[in-house]
Amino acid sequence: MSWTTTDHAADLRVEVSAGSLPELFAEAVSAFHGVIGGGQTVETTSARELVATGEDLDEVWVRWWRALLRAWTVEGLLPVRAEDVTADAAGARGVVRLAPATALDPALCTDVKAVTWHRGGARQDADGWSGEIVLDV
Repeated sequence: MSWTTTDHAADLRVEVSAGSLPELFAEAVSAFHGVIGGGQTVETTSARELVATGEDLDEVWVRWWRALLRAWTVEGLLPVRAEDVTADAAGARGVVRLAPATALDPALCTDVKAVTWHRGGARQDADGWSGEIVLDV
């Protein structure tokens, strides 16, 4: 599993890859933590179920990322990692471990305003699964 970022004008494109679809959604949480938290190591203090549904896999993927951003911007909780993830074209579900914003140095965090639909989606390829999302920074 892996993830990388690419600068895109005022946006940041995140590419995620994994061997299976559930692993892809779990890795998205790790990528979100890495991008938002600026690589800071934090201890998780809570966990909750995260659910995203949609008409197709691309919509599920974007809604998953939007749920991660909502936890951070509205609740002040940084999603750090996911466990017990299930995913298919109709939805994704998993337990997300969270760290409070107060555990982070704000100077190292990336300010993300929105998860966009631009190039957002997940797909199976010869090496497993890959997903892409563009964050408005």
